Amino acid sequence: MTDAASLPPDLPPWASRQAAVCLSLLERAIQRVQQGEPADRALRAVMGDQKKYGSRDRRLFGDALFAWFRWYGAVREIPMARALCVAWYLDARPWVPALQAILNDLDLPCPEPVPENTPLAERKTLAEAAFGLSLSPVESWLPEWVFDETKAWTTPEALLNIFISRPPTWLRVDGEARTELHDALLADGAVWAGEAAPNAYAFDDPGKVHAWLHKHADVLEVQDIASQQVVRLCAPAAGQSWWDACCGAGGKSLQLLDESGRDLDLTCTDRREHVLREISRRGRKHGLARTRRYVLDLLKDPELPNIPFDGILVDAPCSGQGTWPRNPDAAWRTEERDIRQYSRRQLKMLEAVSPALKVGGRLVYSVCALTRSETTDVVEAFLITRPGFKLTPVAHPLTGEPTDGRVQILPGQGPGDGMFIAVFAKEA
Repeated sequence: MTDAASLPPDLPPWASRQAAVCLSLLERAIQRVQQGEPADRALRAVMGDQKKYGSRDRRLFGDALFAWFRWYGAVREIPMARALCVAWYLDARPWVPALQAILNDLDLPCPEPVPENTPLAERKTLAEAAFGLSLSPVESWLPEWVFDETKAWTTPEALLNIFISRPPTWLRVDGEARTELHDALLADGAVWAGEAAPNAYAFDDPGKVHAWLHKHADVLEVQDIASQQVVRLCAPAAGQSWWDACCGAGGKSLQLLDESGRDLDLTCTDRREHVLREISRRGRKHGLARTRRYVLDLLKDPELPNIPFDGILVDAPCSGQGTWPRNPDAAWRTEERDIRQYSRRQLKMLEAVSPALKVGGRLVYSVCALTRSETTDVVEAFLITRPGFKLTPVAHPLTGEPTDGRVQILPGQGPGDGMFIAVFAKEA
């Protein structure tokens, strides 16, 4: 690695040391991701005691790892250090000292950063000219199966542009606190979603997100704008009974309570006991009413809650293309056979909960996926196996356009994650 004496005069002496650590951590983290571990978890594992790294170091390591995976399809045939520089350039990021030190060590030029809105084909051409190499065709920059599974919603070119975007972080403000915090959030640079999502505010700066969560932990939660639309389409009313059947850590459960004016008979179930404990903690933090919570696996012939519900939400586990812009490594950890498995499970979950819904009640199915197999195919199969259910026409929550009850929010709308939502009514 380049020593401080050989660095260009405008680079600080620590740049080469930071670069060496970055490359070492990336190599180890990438190996763990290739074995199936999510990139953020892999990076935390290889960093170990994070106290020895400053915030500048941690930000660099994370940005580098995610840039590498965001452009993995383009750079996978290139040695890692060089690939990182090319990925950083394709990511339209300004050069930082550590990356400049790597360029210097590889005897590579330091080109002007590519403009952020540059089309993909032009980025490829600029990168090839800047670094004197030939990149793989743009069409190979995502796994091939993805294009066939998503062609009902978007084109390959649009899909690729979606997955290179970097959405902001969205906060949801409790309804009772929104009026009080609205002006202060905007004054600090937050973007308000408007009436399409009145409690949603976005920041590009992670530091501001952490500061607001620290200061207002009792009224704020990180929750993407697309996720918030799921509960808005649930439309829970005061006094109703609802079942959040795959509640996870409870973000949508809390929003169900908040959207109903905190007057909801809510049951939360999940197959993982530890996440149910998290709902209790988060609920107490927000001063929300207690809920029924218990472990229930919808895939194992469950004994259903002994309550006829006005509404049921099935926010099912899925392949998650809607979050790939935030988690680009997931594109390379997901295989086509995984999609089929998810689809079978999702249909079984919908079938399992259906007897617990009142006639006239609302069943909402959501997945942060874009695949045909996990969206329209699941809906059509459910309508065949449960003929007493029909789709309920609703307006697209972000655009206002009418739908037949199937809503696809693409990544970048909002701008946020992607989400598929289907709204059913039980007629008999």
